[in-house]
Amino acid sequence: MMKDTECGSLLDDAVEVIRSGGLVIVPTETFYALAADPFNEEALRRVFRAKLREENKPLPLIAADRQTVDELIMNVTPLVSRLMDCFWPGSLTILLEPAVPLSTLLQGPTGKIGVRVPPPCPARHLAERVGGWITATSANLSGHANPRRVADIAEHVQQAADMILDSGATPGGNPSTVVESIGECLRVVREGAISLSVIKDAGFKLI
Repeated sequence: MMKDTECGSLLDDAVEVIRSGGLVIVPTETFYALAADPFNEEALRRVFRAKLREENKPLPLIAADRQTVDELIMNVTPLVSRLMDCFWPGSLTILLEPAVPLSTLLQGPTGKIGVRVPPPCPARHLAERVGGWITATSANLSGHANPRRVADIAEHVQQAADMILDSGATPGGNPSTVVESIGECLRVVREGAISLSVIKDAGFKLI
């Protein structure tokens, strides 16, 4: 396991860890996350074991950019496209329909996956370098507080990771807001960093 305060200098090493099926603890725009290759089934299962998380709770994803999302997602309606334009990069996770078969560990009951393109942060830079995608689940034990510092991360989670990118305290705040489009409206699955009032003020109707 590696720790270093110089996150940028270790991103290349982190890329190799992800590509080899390993787990990397990496800062996002809010908290530390547990990153893995979402196209590697065993790596996904390692994430669940690290977090002591039930496998019926799908893992959300971070994408490098909008183009990356467009290449994997189908049936992007004008409403969803406008939502992406308004709030990406940002802390908004959108439930989207993948165009190719993906692990059930990523998909909710409707088959959709949770995706966000965050503001510039080590997690997004890592996603860019590994081909566009990483898991974005918080580096915590399931049900426990989201960690702003490496010292806040449970020892079980740290020991399960192959590498830790330590850049000090993250901004914290609320986790990403999660939404799903239903017709011409949005269903809010979880209110978080982007408030409902901000979404409404941008002209979106909420269920």
